[in-house]
Amino acid sequence: MRLLNTDYRNYGHITDMLAKELHCITAVLIPVSCMWLSFISHASEIKSQNTSRASQQSEQLENRAFVASVSGTSPALVNTTSEQIRLATGEGYYPYVSQRLPQGGWSQALVAGTFLEMGHKVDIHTLPWSRGQMWTEEKRFLGTFPYVYSAQRAEKFFFSTAINYISVRFYVAKTSNITDVQQLKNKRLCLPFGYSDDFVDDGVVEKLNLKINRVLDGAACIGHVQRGWSDAGLTNSYVSLNEVSNNRLNDSELRVLPTDLEKVDLHFIISKSYPDAHAWIEKFNHAFNTLSKDGRKDAIDQKFMQLIDLQ
Repeated sequence: MRLLNTDYRNYGHITDMLAKELHCITAVLIPVSCMWLSFISHASEIKSQNTSRASQQSEQLENRAFVASVSGTSPALVNTTSEQIRLATGEGYYPYVSQRLPQGGWSQALVAGTFLEMGHKVDIHTLPWSRGQMWTEEKRFLGTFPYVYSAQRAEKFFFSTAINYISVRFYVAKTSNITDVQQLKNKRLCLPFGYSDDFVDDGVVEKLNLKINRVLDGAACIGHVQRGWSDAGLTNSYVSLNEVSNNRLNDSELRVLPTDLEKVDLHFIISKSYPDAHAWIEKFNHAFNTLSKDGRKDAIDQKFMQLIDLQ
């Protein structure tokens, strides 16, 4: 019994010591924890500020369409009384629209030069094609480019004189062993939705009796031909001259046939709903004609043709 009492006293003494030590440790840890939490909070705030600042800088380095891609909201109505005119173009249409070429591409250089002749600088936004066309129709942009003429599109837009033209060619799968246009007779041609029906109804497509497979866009056509779901797709002759203009095409098992099918004009377009739209397209045509007569257009054309050959 005495042993048990002694054990209890010792146990009580040890417990008291542990409690005191725990109290001291707690007294030290609480301030340290508060300081650490304060540091974490401050670091998090600094990181958040830096992230926000980096995000803002990144947005400024992106193309000028970042408002559309981030917020999804359309820009305000364009103001044509200002010195700088807001225009839209599309994404990745080498060599007519390309971030790999000076001035944003061949068509962009010609349009900017034309507006400069008209007395205006331009603020050109790169957008998905359908969005650029829609917002141009809604008068968020004065105009957009480059577009192929179609009767359906002409119901809503005025077309400028042709600023460029496309040399249209077929591309096929290398595994198909097709090396000549005539071998495509009665085959399947992939076309994106919205591609000009005027081209489909006339010319070589009709003569070859091609069955049309419609897909979302040009990239989907490339996948179609790669998988053998279509026998051919359409591209422009410059793709075969530029090995990095479309990685999915040139890095794949596809080949571009050497024959130009036809030349298709590209235009600057303005919505018919825009005030004085017809007058604007006439001014554009007049300025573009001036560039053509005095040699400035030819200088731009030669510059880009040389750049394409060097690619």
